[in-house]
Amino acid sequence: MSTYALDPRTTVLIGSITSGLMAMVLTLLARATPLPVPGLRTWVAGAWLVFAGMLLLGLRDWISHLATVTLGNAAFVLAYIVWLAGTRRHFGERLRWGPWLLAWLAMVAAVTWFAYGQPSYRMRLVVVAGLCCFISVHHALLLLRYPQAERFGRALGITLTTSWLAVLTTVYAARGVHAALFPQGDSGLLTQDAIQIVYTGSFTVCNLLLVIGFATMASDHVRARIEEQAIRDPLTGTLNRQALLECLGRERANHGRTGQPFCVAMLDVDHFKKINDSHGHPVGDRVLVHLCRRMAALVRPHDVVARYGGEEFVVVMPHTRLPEAALVAERILVEAVQADGLALPAFTVSIGLAEWSTGDATEQDVIARADAALYQAKARGRNRLERAALRLVNA
Repeated sequence: MSTYALDPRTTVLIGSITSGLMAMVLTLLARATPLPVPGLRTWVAGAWLVFAGMLLLGLRDWISHLATVTLGNAAFVLAYIVWLAGTRRHFGERLRWGPWLLAWLAMVAAVTWFAYGQPSYRMRLVVVAGLCCFISVHHALLLLRYPQAERFGRALGITLTTSWLAVLTTVYAARGVHAALFPQGDSGLLTQDAIQIVYTGSFTVCNLLLVIGFATMASDHVRARIEEQAIRDPLTGTLNRQALLECLGRERANHGRTGQPFCVAMLDVDHFKKINDSHGHPVGDRVLVHLCRRMAALVRPHDVVARYGGEEFVVVMPHTRLPEAALVAERILVEAVQADGLALPAFTVSIGLAEWSTGDATEQDVIARADAALYQAKARGRNRLERAALRLVNA
């Protein structure tokens, strides 16, 4: 038999040490992250299970068969199920543990039987590799449902994790098929032959890189949430003023390229100071939050709601002329103030509406015209909509 410089036992033991270090890094990341990351602690638990499983597998023939064969494989496969649960939690879903635990228990029973009742390394390999392959495929398909432009923005971690799950699936599938079709003789996991060296080396590397993939997914989540918070008003969740100006800049540039119109509505809660003075600032805050939620439900998906300051808000309506924008504004005027069933004081809003025109030099110009129309609405009795006249060049 040929000898190799790097035998399977050395590969697995080195992998177990590295897995332990990676599990420690993931644990520290979970403690140090500035924002909660759904699923991260579950990924941490899976990483420690991989460390335990690889350590037990690497100690085969040095400690009891029960620990290395039954417990080692049990820990390893359970880690994959736990990682799957972590990814589901990361995406706001729950894993149905029942079927997965039944499959895991059946695997443990089969491995135990083929270790003690009817010893067969070949059958143990087919059972374990087959289940690991199935879990990895399911996990990869779950991630493929969330492309790179998913809800938290750019997702390098999803790409890395999906890629390594695909490689891991291939490794387990190839080894399981090989074991099913070809005699394995008296070989075992740590037998020093080329197939075992490639197999143990491949799944060891893939598991290490999966931990890196989960860590990257966690970092992507934190980064995207921080970026989101940077452009959102903390009270209402609408865009803040800076993000509003950037949005208007994009619409202005789009108008310059394509001629597409857009409108800006500025609205203000009438007598908001009286609401704060009579009911307290917490109630006033609830009024603003309720108003923004109602506006978000009333405007179209591509419209933008932003807080301009205090109780003033701006709605940007792309690809919209003044008459169509007025219909949206009138719907807000009537329906956004309804608070049936909520312990909120009655309130109304006033709205000023302006369409971007050739006489507007900057984003502030169209806002200023909408603001002037808003003050006109307030001067004429409040709880109404006023439209700004178009400003023509040299007018």
